[in-house]
Amino acid sequence: MIEVAALLAAFLEATGREAAIWERREGRSPVLLGTSSSVFAARTEAGGGASDAIAWSQSQGLHAQRVTTGETVGWLFVEAGHSPDADRLLARLVPQVRRLSRERDGATGELIERYEEISLLYAIGELLGGTTSVESVADTLLRELAVTVGATRAVFLEINGQTGMLAPIATLGLDDVEYPTVSLDQVGHIAVDAYHSAGAISEADATARESDPVLAGRGGALLAVAITRPSTGVGITGTHQIPIRRGNVVEPRTPVPLGVLVLGGRVNGQPFSAGDRKLVVAVGTQVGTALHNASLVRAAVERQQLVREMRLAHDLQLKLLPKPAVVGPEARAAARLVPAESVGGDFFLLARLDRDRTGVLIGDVSGHGYQSALVMALALSAAAIHVQAAFDPSIALDAVRRSLDDELSSTEMSITICYAVIDTRAGEVRFANAGHPHAFRVGADGQCARLAAVVPPIGFSDAPIEECVMSWRRGDRLVLFTDGITDARDARDQRLGERAVLDMLATMTHGESPDAMLDALFEQVESHIGRTALRDDLAAVIVDRPFEEHS
Repeated sequence: MIEVAALLAAFLEATGREAAIWERREGRSPVLLGTSSSVFAARTEAGGGASDAIAWSQSQGLHAQRVTTGETVGWLFVEAGHSPDADRLLARLVPQVRRLSRERDGATGELIERYEEISLLYAIGELLGGTTSVESVADTLLRELAVTVGATRAVFLEINGQTGMLAPIATLGLDDVEYPTVSLDQVGHIAVDAYHSAGAISEADATARESDPVLAGRGGALLAVAITRPSTGVGITGTHQIPIRRGNVVEPRTPVPLGVLVLGGRVNGQPFSAGDRKLVVAVGTQVGTALHNASLVRAAVERQQLVREMRLAHDLQLKLLPKPAVVGPEARAAARLVPAESVGGDFFLLARLDRDRTGVLIGDVSGHGYQSALVMALALSAAAIHVQAAFDPSIALDAVRRSLDDELSSTEMSITICYAVIDTRAGEVRFANAGHPHAFRVGADGQCARLAAVVPPIGFSDAPIEECVMSWRRGDRLVLFTDGITDARDARDQRLGERAVLDMLATMTHGESPDAMLDALFEQVESHIGRTALRDDLAAVIVDRPFEEHS
């Protein structure tokens, strides 16, 4: 052995003493494992085979030590000297070097024996790494795997999460028959058993034919292995799985099955070996990881697409809302909408009806999100038409209700709406309120008068909508907002509440503009919630309309 010889040569250089080690095997001649020189090897050959190696070494003026080299016993012969510690150290080092060499040789031998398997794993890794669609390379993958383990028939089954079926996406050697989908409830099928166990199962002969008559119809062995990915604890949906701890050991999470590989039809008719099982399990894990990565990529792309679409919907929704300047120059207005998500169900409308009258409407579709936004768009469109066609708020609101009746019935949604018309010639505000709780006339003295609801929200009732009248004095302002403002929550889940909003509005008695009042309202909300996420949409519209002198 080169390593032992090198060790003995180093010993000679360090101590100036020759050394050799002979290995003994029962029934065989002694074998030289290593020596510091060929001369010393010849000198000690007789001692390697002596019945009493210690007596022989003493007769030759040498030191001898028995060493165990693993499966055999050997004798270490060293020239006489005065360094017994070095001799003992050398005797301990030789077995260690021998053991490491054997492990190296064993690993090398295993690498040679498993060259095809290693090449397959490398090839599959490259194949899967070059695509985001495992399905597109499934045929190639199945063929490469089958060739390596000596199979002539195979199927690649992938789980369909919606149907709970294992569906074939690639087959090999089944040109004359179509492989059916397999239900996870099909008891005794080898693919189902492998899927539920998240591992490998092999069967042979009659048992194989019963468990999968398509692949094993002509007899032989079958090998099925689950295509799995390691459980990361966090799935695509964010579900968190807590690992099980037993004592000081954290047990690994169960692999997540995504499909099954089934192979059969070995040419030699022999069962699949343990090595075949290990190889196919490794491939199944590779494929499972690739499938999982592909699903993550698809989910990321879909999320990005959804974000773009929601951003576009947000922009479109805001463009539907009128600019406050539409009621000028006779009136001043400020309005703002902040959806809890990209889009929402709150809306407002401002209308310049004529020189003396200004229309102000606010609405809140139940819920929030995309569906609410669709109903909101329909409600806003209907309101924009009907407030221009009928100056009477009750007539306009009733027309909006009729326009939305079918949509609200099919979606089981509802809308609170308050529509008010400021008439400075008559010195009054005429309004109709269908279930909207937060509509006020705020006087110059800070007094807040509610524009009370007269019927439930649209979508709950067909009761007649009555018109109400309230006086309008110099310095009065209309302040309408949705319940997202009063229901805004802080980090302790405390509501802002309507009382806090009205108290703030009551302090604004110095002729503040609608813009200043709107800014103060939203600053109050932001100060209350801090960094807490919104739970509902926010909308508010504030309008004032000074009296004009008429000749």
